[in-house]
Amino acid sequence: MLAADFFYAGSGCLIKIFSRDENPVTLSGYQFLIGGIELLGIGVIMGGNLTFYSTGCVLNLVYMGFISAGAYTLWGVLLKYNPVSRVSILGFINPVMGVLLSALFLGEGREAFSVTGLFALLLVSAGIIIVNLSQEKPGGEKQPADQKC
Repeated sequence: MLAADFFYAGSGCLIKIFSRDENPVTLSGYQFLIGGIELLGIGVIMGGNLTFYSTGCVLNLVYMGFISAGAYTLWGVLLKYNPVSRVSILGFINPVMGVLLSALFLGEGREAFSVTGLFALLLVSAGIIIVNLSQEKPGGEKQPADQKC
């Protein structure tokens, strides 16, 4: 988990740096192409295979690929025009949406809307809001919370 968070933070900074000179959509395309080739190579070396039992399996794989590519490309565009600290905190929406969608689609409403579940969702949401609030400088003008001196 620590390594994943380290690489997540590093990737946000690298996307911000490289998107100054490169279109975020093109940058995402290169990342998916290189990452896909690497993962394919690792899978082949380790003896893995990809078996499709129906056309639905292929369509599902293509659909999930487009969802991932679209979300990651949007993430890159957000990072190009906004501070990394502001955009990265939005990653904490993932567990919130996971809980809400599991309650909706998997019938886990009892767990999602328990006292502890609601309290945890409230804390995560409050953290996202607090980080994105503007702070007032002593002179009365506003500045983003991540650019305080």
